[in-house]
Amino acid sequence: MTATPSPSLDGDAAAARDRRDLLVTGRDGRMLSETIGRPVLRARQAAQTYRAAVQDIEAQRCNAPGRRWLRQQSAVCHQRARIAADEQALAVENGQPTQAARWASLATAYARAGRHLAHTVPNEGAAVAMLTAAAIALEKTVLPAPAGLTEESVLLSSIPTFRIDTGRQALAAARTGDGSLAKAINGVEVELLLFACWAEGQHETGYEAARQAVRALDRARRTAEADPEALKTALDLAEQALDAAEAITDQGDEPVAC
Repeated sequence: MTATPSPSLDGDAAAARDRRDLLVTGRDGRMLSETIGRPVLRARQAAQTYRAAVQDIEAQRCNAPGRRWLRQQSAVCHQRARIAADEQALAVENGQPTQAARWASLATAYARAGRHLAHTVPNEGAAVAMLTAAAIALEKTVLPAPAGLTEESVLLSSIPTFRIDTGRQALAAARTGDGSLAKAINGVEVELLLFACWAEGQHETGYEAARQAVRALDRARRTAEADPEALKTALDLAEQALDAAEAITDQGDEPVAC
């Protein structure tokens, strides 16, 4: 069975921006936070899952994946390919060519994996070949580990997607009442969520500051009118977290990405 070339993906920067709102308002916010904020980790996990599925099939275990699971995984890969393509377009729009190239590579890998998993499955041998090809497509993008990084640190590394300037603009809007307060709070929280995804395992002080601010913002969003003091405290915590993020990047500590 030959590999099918991946389809061309044209990303949509507007879709990437809209998707960010779902990080704090959507039902699948946590999943999206991981997919956008820790794309390398997600891709590695998917490849590991497909390798494990091959072992289950070869050992004829009762939990070995069937055709339905393979189709579902194909859909997941194509969805992540679309997300990566949109992030690539947004990175291009933001003048971030290095990040755009990394997102493009990830989009291609997911698209190839999705095509491999979409093949008809006549027998167990074909399923093993499909899963192996899908795993290889992803592993080529996220392996090997960059020089100087341990396996553990790479697992939590990602393509940096947070923007401190955007977070500060949303913070200023929340404080001055310029526009929708809920939208402004969401804007701050999104950038801090994405920063936390990147900082965990690399900069624990920044990660804890962002996590604390996100929790406070989430509470303040629901009680802003009844408890303005809680909102003020949450915005102060958000500012401190943005300061921490800026201090880390100003030190020349470039975000780790694969």
